Amino acid sequence: MRTALFILVALVTVPIMALARPSPERFAAIAVVEATGEVLHARHAEDLRYPASLTKVMTLYMVFEAIKAGEIGWDDPLRISSKAARARPSRLGLKANTTISVEDAVRAMVTKSANDVAIVLAERLGGGEARFATLMTKRAHEMGMDNSRFINASGLPDKRQVTTARDMAVLAYRIHHDYPEDYRYFSLSKLVWKARTLNNHNTLLGRVEGVDGLKTGFTNASGYNIAVTAERKGERLIVIVFGGASGKERDTYATRLLERAFAELDRRRENNMDTNTPLPRDLDDQKPVLFAGLPEDTAQGDGDRRGVKIVIDDNIETRPLPVLKPASPAPQPILTNIPDPQGDWAVQVGAFSSNAQASQRLNHINDMEVLALIGRNSQIIKGERNGAALYRVRYLGFDANKAREVCTRLNADGQSCFAVPPG
Repeated sequence: MRTALFILVALVTVPIMALARPSPERFAAIAVVEATGEVLHARHAEDLRYPASLTKVMTLYMVFEAIKAGEIGWDDPLRISSKAARARPSRLGLKANTTISVEDAVRAMVTKSANDVAIVLAERLGGGEARFATLMTKRAHEMGMDNSRFINASGLPDKRQVTTARDMAVLAYRIHHDYPEDYRYFSLSKLVWKARTLNNHNTLLGRVEGVDGLKTGFTNASGYNIAVTAERKGERLIVIVFGGASGKERDTYATRLLERAFAELDRRRENNMDTNTPLPRDLDDQKPVLFAGLPEDTAQGDGDRRGVKIVIDDNIETRPLPVLKPASPAPQPILTNIPDPQGDWAVQVGAFSSNAQASQRLNHINDMEVLALIGRNSQIIKGERNGAALYRVRYLGFDANKAREVCTRLNADGQSCFAVPPG
């Protein structure tokens, strides 16, 4: 059962066929030592399962990747489409044609498991949710998640959307390894939104020693799922559980698995044992544990929070992705926060942590040849946020109406933009 994570990633698996479906049994579990990839426990870990809202971990991986590449910035406003506003629970309740920042969207995904936010991010990064799901699947396969297929960004029910416990363990490893600074968002215990306090659905946070992420999920077909990471004494574990009959049962099983796995690591450390030491029977036991089935008419939702019945939205958007042309030489940033010319408005099309990212964004907008921006003075303005450098990309010299008009046009094309008043 023990193997390094790179072997987990390279493991030969049977490709998902068009008609492949998970078995009626929902349960699956795996426990992995993050540093070595050693599998301490696995049951049905290669069998297809429905991911439910664990899908959002893959969506967030794509978001972190886009931020690192400079495609979007943490402060960028995301326009809420009518499709996103109609999303089924769990949701934040966003209204069409309003905006939410990328950072608030990430917070809402992690804590509230907001389906409307997942759609907004998919539309921004993929030009439509269906296209974004294709990009998700492609990226997942590149990471070695060979048995995963994504049809949407939220995890709302779709029988074509499948994964395995093993694939989710690979994803949990990659998102922490590739984006350790951004991973802290998975530790948020709550989100305060419009005077409402929304608690994280991952109730193991703050309750089980060392737990610092990831995500829960629930649909009728999947049962209650959880992906969780924890660290004690410098050692990290990844635990994935699919198919609980209740949130409590799922959490109890995941907690027990974490405790037994950490106890095994303690035993090895105290006795100077290596990873070739035989596993205790309670971790190595292969006898399946079958969780009780769920009632057929159970409502959809996430975690222990019940929502309304889910109806799969077949209204697929197919707007093509914007083409990013080769970048021209990067303009030099203004080295201080200089206010826009007196009496003028500006439009801001992005804010980034590096000048290179800001320059790439500016080049992309210039290549779009938006008529209202041709000949306008463009600037990359260097400022700071929470002590860190921040590069804002702006076009200057508008009146209020024209600035809003330009941003309406860019937003309609899936591009971030908001009007900035003088000063």
